[in-house]
Amino acid sequence: MDESKSTKGCEHPERLKGKPGECSPEQIEECHGDAPGHCCTEKK
Repeated sequence: MDESKSTKGCEHPERLKGKPGECSPEQIEECHGDAPGHCCTEKK
């Protein structure tokens, strides 16, 4: 798959190690602080 498609919707693609849905809770906290949910994987 094209990398641009796998990182689509990610606010911090430079920190992404896989797909946004595969982020660990620690990685989500590092990127987004203590915000509820993971905005990179929420459907818009």
